[in-house]
Amino acid sequence: MSIKGKYKVVFIGPFYTGFFIDSSALIEKGYTTIQNSIINHFKKTGEKGWFIENDDKGEVLWDVEFTSVYGGTPMVPPSLIGKNFTCEENIIEFEGIEFNISRILLFYHDYGAGTFRIKAEVNLTREFEVKEYRELVEKFSAELSSLINPIIENDTNDLKGVLQTNLIPIESYEEISEELKLKSLDYLPIRTALWYHRVFIFELEKNAPITQEDYKTYKDVLFSSQMEGPRNCSLNEYAQVYPSFNFSLYLYDKDNRPKDIRLNRVLEIAEYYYAATSLLDTILFNAFAKFKGKRKSVPKIKELEIELESLKNLSDQLELFLLTLKDSIINLSPSSVIMWRNIDNEWYYSPMLETLREKSELLTSEVNEKLEELTQKRSETLNKFVKIFTLVAIIGPILEIYSIAQDLGLFEVLVENWVLTLCISVPVMITIVILILYYIRKFTKF
Repeated sequence: MSIKGKYKVVFIGPFYTGFFIDSSALIEKGYTTIQNSIINHFKKTGEKGWFIENDDKGEVLWDVEFTSVYGGTPMVPPSLIGKNFTCEENIIEFEGIEFNISRILLFYHDYGAGTFRIKAEVNLTREFEVKEYRELVEKFSAELSSLINPIIENDTNDLKGVLQTNLIPIESYEEISEELKLKSLDYLPIRTALWYHRVFIFELEKNAPITQEDYKTYKDVLFSSQMEGPRNCSLNEYAQVYPSFNFSLYLYDKDNRPKDIRLNRVLEIAEYYYAATSLLDTILFNAFAKFKGKRKSVPKIKELEIELESLKNLSDQLELFLLTLKDSIINLSPSSVIMWRNIDNEWYYSPMLETLREKSELLTSEVNEKLEELTQKRSETLNKFVKIFTLVAIIGPILEIYSIAQDLGLFEVLVENWVLTLCISVPVMITIVILILYYIRKFTKF
């Protein structure tokens, strides 16, 4: 089938911020309280466009709302903060076709990742086959990097400055990135779009349920990784939703658009968790490589304590991440749950998540090993101190005997019988010297 005219398309993808936000600290201080403090800071400085999801933000509300009328409220909000840009007359011409960028949205999350959304309208001035249209949009994606990357970088730096000003705990992973880069391993791109997922939107004017025939008309925009192909995830007969691999399709009757379908936002949440999972997996790999490396010398107690604390923090962050993910899925709307399951199958997310869980278990085992090593080290240190005190206890009575012997004039008697004195004292002194040298050697090793 050939198409011509104006069609909506949305570009969605993740990016790395360059820093972690301590979610547990935010929960302890009050997540919404922290969110409001960030918003108030931006308001005072006159920076517009920043918003909190599910807050009173007028026209943006419906467009980005995460929980539907059927959904619940997750333990941790779906994002820390968002940024909205309304673009006016931002037209990019590509291969003779105009792409009108109407809106850009950024969402920042806790675990070192964020997501972007670019809404565009494509003006097809000549007829395109549906597959040809998909290929055009796919090639156009590369043109968006020069548009979105400066925005991501500027706003991420602004947000980082506000977090630091408000004493919100963050932890940079740029040092980890540099270390991986030097090792020629997976370098972590910071503040740039990692990839683009395209959502093709077709509004049908039929005032009737969407049929399988309607889907067949536009299905060539999809590329599925499942043998049986993508599945319709809509529970509303007036819409069909197909989250897929790299591309997604949203068909709906213009006069009966369902209000419980949040395809864009569910895709963004999935993109965030996918990128964050990949990031945590890389950091875990780097941590294991570091802790499992050969030691050049026997570690000191302080070194072990630092390593143990680092491992425990990483383990705690990973555990909270997994709990937050599970809680987010539980609170999705029915249609969103179906979409999530299909995304899971299309992106092979479960195996990736299972690998992360296995690394989490290995990390727990590593923490226990470090704890055992630390306990053994402390026990050895205590034993050394006991030996030192034993040595002092031996020397003390000897000095006391010397003092008494001097007061009683016993040394004169010993001098008169020097042969007998030597026979008795020499072996005793040799034994004492050997003991002193032994303990001194053990002490210097410590």
